Amino acid sequence: MNPAQREYRSSSLTPVNDSQRWQLTADRYRSGRQMDPVLADHFRRVYVDLVRRWIQPGTQGLILKTDVFAEATCPSRAFSWELAGAGELVYVDISTRLTRQARAHAASLGYGDSVYTVADVRHLPFATDTFDLIVSDSTLDHFGNRADIHVALRELARVLRPGGTLVITLDNPRNVTQPLLSLWLTLGLAPYFIGATLSRKELETALADMHLDVIQSAVILHQARFFTKAALRLMRATKVPGGERLARAGLALSERLARWPSCELTGLFVAACAVKPPR
Repeated sequence: MNPAQREYRSSSLTPVNDSQRWQLTADRYRSGRQMDPVLADHFRRVYVDLVRRWIQPGTQGLILKTDVFAEATCPSRAFSWELAGAGELVYVDISTRLTRQARAHAASLGYGDSVYTVADVRHLPFATDTFDLIVSDSTLDHFGNRADIHVALRELARVLRPGGTLVITLDNPRNVTQPLLSLWLTLGLAPYFIGATLSRKELETALADMHLDVIQSAVILHQARFFTKAALRLMRATKVPGGERLARAGLALSERLARWPSCELTGLFVAACAVKPPR
C-alpha cells in the first residue's frame, strides 16, 4: 500500500442513521434472506463482463468501488475482487460494520490488499482527480430523492482523474415489474431501502451535465425479478435433477434480451460508461 492510499481510511462525514440502516439490512441478509447461489453467480458474471468490456484496455491505477454490500453479505455475488488485476482497489461504504465484514471476506479469499474507507458517497474524502476507474453498481439508487443522486454523481466526477472511466448502474425504472416492486416496497416486504433512480436517458444526461463524455450505455440483467426468485426456490424445494444447470442456462439465455428493442422493459438495471475528458 502506498502512502497516498493511507489517507483514504477515515472520514467524519458518515450519517449515523444511514449507516445503521444498512447494517440492519445486512443483519437480515445474514438471517437467511441471501440471494440464491445460482442467481448470485449470474449477477457476478454479468457485472464482470460489463466492466471488462467497457474499461479501456490496459487500464492500471487506482480503482474506486462504491459500497461493499455484496462483498459483506453475499461474497458469491461480489465481482469487484476480479478487477484487482487492473489496479489497486479502494472501497467506500457508509457503514463501518459492513466495511469490516467486507474486509474479512476479502482476506479469507486472498484479496487482502485493498483499502476500505467509511464515508458517504455524497461527500467523498478523496482529492480531486484521484481515481483511474470508478465502479458504482446500484449504489446511488438508494437515496430518497433524485437530488442526492446528482450530488453523488458530481462527487464521483470530481474524484475521477482526467482520462479516467466511470462505470455506473442504477435500478431501471422502466422495467415491467416496477409496479410489483412498488407494491413490494409499500407492503414493507423489501429487505432493504430502494429509493429514487434515473432512466437510461436521464442517466446519460446527468453524466453529461457533470462534464463527462458518455461512451456507452446499456440495460442489463434481463430476468423477471420475483418470478426468477420463485422459480429458483421451487427448484431447490423439489430438487429437480440438473436444476442448477438448467437455471444457469436459462439465466444466460435471458441476457439475449439486451439485443431486443424492448430491452428497457426487461432489464433490471441501466448502465453507463463515461470518461472524464483530459484538461
